[in-house]
Amino acid sequence: MKDTVTKIIFSLLLATWIYPSFAQRPTERPAGQGPGGRRSLTITGTVIDAGTEEPLIGANILIKSQADSLLSSAVTDQKGAFSLNRPRVFPLVLEITYIGYTKLSQTLDQRGPISLGTLRLMEDQNELNEVLVEGQIPVGEMKGDTAVFNAGAFKTKENGYAEDLVKKIPGVVIENGTIQAQGEEVQKVLVDGREFFGSDPNIALKNLPANMIDQVEILDQKSDQARLTGLDDGNYAKTINIITKGDMRNGYFGRVYGGYGTDDRYTGGGNINLFKGDKRISIIGLSNNINQQNFSSEDLLGVSGGVGRGRRRGPGGGEDSNFITGNNNGIAKTNSIGLNYSDRWGEKINFTGSYFFNNSNTNLNQLTNTQTVVSEDIDQYYQEQLLQNTKNQNHRFRARMEYDIDDKNSIVLAPSFSFQDNLSISDQDGLNLDNNLDSLSAARTLNDRDVNGFNFSNNFTYRYKFDKQGRTLSTNIFTSINDRDQLTELLTANTDFVNSAIDTTLQETTALSDGFNYRANITYTEPLSEKSIVSLDYSIGNNKSSADQKTYVLAREQNIMVLDTALSNEFDNKFTTQKVGLGYRFSDNGWNVNMNLDYQHAKLNNEAVFPVMANYSRSFNNLLPNASISFRSRETGKNLRFRYRTSTDEPSVNQLQNVIDNSNPLQLSIGNPSLGQSYNHNLFANFGKFDMENSKTLFVFATGSLTNDYIGTHTYVTSQDTLINGEVLLRKGGQITQPVNLHGRWNARVFLNYGSPWEKLKSNFNTNTSVSFSRTPGMINNQLNNNDNIGLTQRLSLTSNISKNVDFTLSASGTYNIVNSSLQTANENNYYTQNSSFQFYYSPNDGKLFVNSNLTNTWYTGLSEGFDQSFWLWNVEAGYRFLKENKGELKLSIFDLLGQNNSISRTVSDVTVSDVHSNVLTRYGLITFTYIIGKFKKPEEGDRPDRPGGFRPPRGGARSW
Repeated sequence: MKDTVTKIIFSLLLATWIYPSFAQRPTERPAGQGPGGRRSLTITGTVIDAGTEEPLIGANILIKSQADSLLSSAVTDQKGAFSLNRPRVFPLVLEITYIGYTKLSQTLDQRGPISLGTLRLMEDQNELNEVLVEGQIPVGEMKGDTAVFNAGAFKTKENGYAEDLVKKIPGVVIENGTIQAQGEEVQKVLVDGREFFGSDPNIALKNLPANMIDQVEILDQKSDQARLTGLDDGNYAKTINIITKGDMRNGYFGRVYGGYGTDDRYTGGGNINLFKGDKRISIIGLSNNINQQNFSSEDLLGVSGGVGRGRRRGPGGGEDSNFITGNNNGIAKTNSIGLNYSDRWGEKINFTGSYFFNNSNTNLNQLTNTQTVVSEDIDQYYQEQLLQNTKNQNHRFRARMEYDIDDKNSIVLAPSFSFQDNLSISDQDGLNLDNNLDSLSAARTLNDRDVNGFNFSNNFTYRYKFDKQGRTLSTNIFTSINDRDQLTELLTANTDFVNSAIDTTLQETTALSDGFNYRANITYTEPLSEKSIVSLDYSIGNNKSSADQKTYVLAREQNIMVLDTALSNEFDNKFTTQKVGLGYRFSDNGWNVNMNLDYQHAKLNNEAVFPVMANYSRSFNNLLPNASISFRSRETGKNLRFRYRTSTDEPSVNQLQNVIDNSNPLQLSIGNPSLGQSYNHNLFANFGKFDMENSKTLFVFATGSLTNDYIGTHTYVTSQDTLINGEVLLRKGGQITQPVNLHGRWNARVFLNYGSPWEKLKSNFNTNTSVSFSRTPGMINNQLNNNDNIGLTQRLSLTSNISKNVDFTLSASGTYNIVNSSLQTANENNYYTQNSSFQFYYSPNDGKLFVNSNLTNTWYTGLSEGFDQSFWLWNVEAGYRFLKENKGELKLSIFDLLGQNNSISRTVSDVTVSDVHSNVLTRYGLITFTYIIGKFKKPEEGDRPDRPGGFRPPRGGARSW
């Protein structure tokens, strides 16, 4: 415990160590001056109505570069005034927009602080007469690398959520809690550019009302250091940024609900959001037993790694799967609460912080059929039934502070902490069968596992700008500490059908692991010209981890628990890297070119301490080239990007630890201390085009990757009873797996999306086509096998834009998978899955009465016996809204009206194909009452009555761009 506290203190000190002396500020300075007596650089002004001279509250102020990249933004206050930090870029472009008014745009080329005085906006005469104008609202536009969608172009039902709006955007697909945009998984959802509950993608979409959204941006967000320096480092996160309406940034809003139904089903929860300009507080809560969950794998990092390694989940790890219970697998009770706070402290500090607590209790009943390729003409089969109860409790805290110390110095500090306690009890029946489906061996296993752990990390970024434009010095320091304790009690009975033998095992295992790692780099940039910059980068990293597993088994002669050295191990791992690199960036006339070449020296030092001492050391020297090219045409709306990146990945301590995991006696696993790092090549290309006049969109996305020394799996299938390491018995037909380095892992994917309005139906048509290929190498009994998987996917959807009272979505998606094994070229495991759905919402009397129906068909063919199915899931609800402004809602819901709900999935890995069937919720009814909370700042005295809070909605539903 003392060592852990010392590491936490050290990581905090390390984060602030780099703060240089030239960033210190004098204790006193004249008003209006920054550090060193320099005057603070700001842009100030006041925006008013040109006709009435009244202030315009909530007008959007945008500061951009001449290349149209957004540098800073703000909104006007109650007096129409604004103030924001002035970016040290020359020249700047100022844009002021306000719904119902023409856009004001002007170039700012003076240096130093800028006072713009009073700025007058003219009412848009086109909008005043737009009740006579026919046509569609523009879908959006491309701004640099960012796709900006107009929320007004997508109609949503009364009291709808952000999710109802976002899933109508072209190129966005939301399925089973996963959000994809333009073919890539979304990693962050921001609100007005700020994190919302730690950027968890689902929380923001499920809690923000759709009617407060003005625009939705889809972009590749660069790393903190890349955004601070302006130099691309190749690190991106697919991000959705929700921009709220200016008139809804001062007030409070949210909803509370509660419901009860058949079979004692219940649900309750809500959210409340308090917005006052830059200060925003959000509170969410949830309690139910109908599988509604709002946590992700981010909440599982405190205890992940190595648990249940004996259960095959694909090569290279995937241990997190043990802790994730998806919305469709098992039946879960969930209780959670969260708090999010963000504010701007003064003119220089932006702060965001969140706390989230989740408690869940899940019951899972799962059936698995697995086919394993053993040789050219022999297969083996494994069947398993798993009954499992899992109780999970998680605390998560995250914060982010951006501090613009002055016009030269700025920092970003982002600490996070999570703690988790996980308790699971499982009853597992496994059976091995030979190629003729004759029984070989079986095992009944009772497993009681208690795991708790924490993860603390801190990310610190600092930048200094010199007087010469483009000359910068920046550094990034990341530190992380994790600790994990596990206690497992296992009772198993093994049956050998060939020899008619039965044996039992009773054991207790304690597994302790901890880690501490840091990464630090420093980057210097120097301009070569107005259009090009060169950079020099140095980084150092150290990843230290240790694992200690002790297993005690029952010695029947003495009737005591004794240490089993075959199942016990102490192991230390240390991976150090040093890297130096040179980069070049060029930007001109819509073109942006970034190139980097790094040289990296890495050393992997593994030390086995118990039961025998051994040392495994390896060194690696690599060149890591990275490049990106992009082109954007403002005239045509076309956008083209290409990116190539290389990287290395080191093995985890659980993959290195040379100890047997027998949590499933039929499928053992063991680490490999001789593992080396893998080397990855990644290619990415994207083309996008917006036809603003006709509101048509086109995205083409292609990606590919190749991994050398891929950390795959070597599987050994026993042909007879075998002693592993001379002590652990593995029955005939049993398997033991070990991670190994393999060549030939690669994949490729092409994704095309096209969207267009269908004016006759007042709807938007969207289609996307995807073709993917993956090759996964694996070893089986010392033979190399390549499992190839070709996926052909076609998706069609039609979403209505009729009105908030009539809403429908018709969609169909089908995927045909071609699976080939190099060891068994004649063996066919091709399969097809299809999902078709029709969602319809109707409110006949302006939002009072309403009905909602969602009918989905899922079809599987080509799976193992008993798994080929076609079933319907039909959810219906009807309700009535009442109270002032329809704030009260009472509805009756029936889930799975036909009683056919099901959950089936297939996984293709190196030498196996697995089909999994899990229990799910079936038919129940629920009566729910919901109350909508909402109040925004009323107009000041003298404001025109048709502009609540200084906002005048556009007449006729159109808006100017």
